Amino acid sequence: MRRLIAVVPVALLMALGACGGGGSSDLGGGGTTPAPPIVTSGSNVATLTVDAGPAENSVNTPFVTVTVCSPGSTTNCQTVDHIEVDTGSYGLRIISSALASTFVLPFEMDPSNNTIVECTVFADGISWGPVAMADVQVTGETASNIPIQIIGSAAFATPPSDCSSRGATEDTVGTFGANGILGVGAFVQDDGFYYTCPQEVCGAIEPTLAEEVSNPVAFFAADNNGVIVELPTVPAAGSALLTGSLVFGIGTESNNGLGSATIYTLDPDTGNLSITFNGSTYSSSFIDSGSNANYFVDAAIPVCTSGFFCPTSPLSLSATITGINAASNSFTFSVANADTLFDSNTSGVAFINLAAPESESDSFDFGLPFFFNVNVFTAIAGQSTPGGTGPYVAF
Repeated sequence: MRRLIAVVPVALLMALGACGGGGSSDLGGGGTTPAPPIVTSGSNVATLTVDAGPAENSVNTPFVTVTVCSPGSTTNCQTVDHIEVDTGSYGLRIISSALASTFVLPFEMDPSNNTIVECTVFADGISWGPVAMADVQVTGETASNIPIQIIGSAAFATPPSDCSSRGATEDTVGTFGANGILGVGAFVQDDGFYYTCPQEVCGAIEPTLAEEVSNPVAFFAADNNGVIVELPTVPAAGSALLTGSLVFGIGTESNNGLGSATIYTLDPDTGNLSITFNGSTYSSSFIDSGSNANYFVDAAIPVCTSGFFCPTSPLSLSATITGINAASNSFTFSVANADTLFDSNTSGVAFINLAAPESESDSFDFGLPFFFNVNVFTAIAGQSTPGGTGPYVAF
């Protein structure tokens, strides 16, 4: 997850910030590639919405609705809308204030009966809160008794300094831009920073894999080998609302086959692949629905005060994506002046041509603009699919 914050005039929106083949494709504003079909029905299909979010401050953020229940219960449950869908992280995290005060989930405890607490580090900040056990349901799929994180819980109000020093704290709906986040990326466990806090003194621990917050998809009874993010195209001027689908499983149902998608395998340790842009190859690159723009290094493009790129006229650029399996394709994408986009479309929340500078010198991040008009598959590491064993992305 990566987001930039910027006040947008009039609407006062805040732009919030992760087989072989060859050839090229058009992405991002005016491409000629025919739109792929979007699956709209099936027990493995959840509605995906891009709108302004629960705090009316989100841009290029896809949301889904999730139901959480106390393990084994069918009555102690709560449905939470506007959960961000992030293919660049792993596990479900819900803002405490988005849950009713009467809804209580059991905390996860260590062998000494201390609550396990996590510091989750995103590209734009940190989220702190206890780990709880829950049954997680998205559309017709359920993951039973898995660890999730409750962000901003009053029971653990202050993160330790070695957590808070990693970035700005994002523990409210307003600062997070969502009621929570559903990490459905290419790995199972999140490998985060975990603590216990006896007598309110927090110390780092090494949890077991079973104790770590985990990608719910891997624990579904079926359709558990990956996801497909399916979103329509967006006009160059932006859109006020988009509706697509989050489809669970790859090749497990009649509605989630790979078709002609090219597979780009990911590094099994980092989940990265390579992207070549402007003659430079960025080996720690990724495709991330949780990033609200395309982030890359280009010192020649002017930057707005908001932090987004502001070229004097729209740009058509090209980058080549290469998987660990050497599958490689060139993709064109566009970059528009962010100030102009926000000024001319004050109700807009979806922009296919929004981009910003990348702070990491070895990384290129294709964010949500990449997903418009492209069905993007993410296969989970170690899980079997008709296209091979994950991790990989395909489109």
